[in-house]
Amino acid sequence: MKTSKAGPGARWLARHRLARHWLLVMNLAIGLFIGGTALPPVLMRMGLEAPARAVYAFYSLNCHQLPQRSYFLFGPTGVNTYSRDQVTAWGADRARLRGFVGNGEVGFKLGMAQRNTAIYGTFLLAGVVYSVVRGRARGLSWPALALLAVPMLVDGVSHIVSEVGGSGFRETNVWLETLTGSAFRSTFYAGTTFGSFNWLMRTLTGALFAVGCVWCVYPRIEQGLEVTRRQSTAGPGRPSLASTMVSPGGQLGPGGPSRPAQVSSARTHVRAGL
Repeated sequence: MKTSKAGPGARWLARHRLARHWLLVMNLAIGLFIGGTALPPVLMRMGLEAPARAVYAFYSLNCHQLPQRSYFLFGPTGVNTYSRDQVTAWGADRARLRGFVGNGEVGFKLGMAQRNTAIYGTFLLAGVVYSVVRGRARGLSWPALALLAVPMLVDGVSHIVSEVGGSGFRETNVWLETLTGSAFRSTFYAGTTFGSFNWLMRTLTGALFAVGCVWCVYPRIEQGLEVTRRQSTAGPGRPSLASTMVSPGGQLGPGGPSRPAQVSSARTHVRAGL
């Protein structure tokens, strides 16, 4: 049996529903994406290494997946983080650190590293919050969004310089220990594990950037789709409200007669009747 093509009315209805429920679709998509990062460690735990590797490969398109900057599931405490020295001691190749996914004793890493987990997790949370305040939220400007991205950019570039240059100043953070007068424990300054300065910066800067994106982009999407929602109320084949509005120049919609022309025509008919 042949399937008939959707007519203009069905296409209009689809556009109408999408315009009404775009935020729900967006939040569900992001939720599935961030939730999918837990699938590889679950599959590895079940012994399904080939499917797990395939999912890791998919998320590697979006993330470096360095183990010393990732969360590990099914570890000694449930969720664990490890240093670079620890993962190399467990057999990770320093030249290919991202290839280390873990083992049965230390757990298996998520599909995305800490910063990306913070970004997409905050995308979802901010999207849920926006669903409550939508219509009342004023969009953030593009320059303000760029400003919120600066901390993440500085943190990321400083790590690259530290590793490529070989100085390791972001690994030890001796400069921070000097600035704070060693006010915190040594584990706060060095390494990338949970509770360290590096972990904190990755998480906070990623979350800040995600909040800025939602605050800037979502209200603009809402405003853009508002036009679609208004036009959809006219239905298929009917003129939209905009096409019947009187323009400042007196035109009644695109190509319609001007008001002076209508008045002149009315006068002609009255005279003809007299």
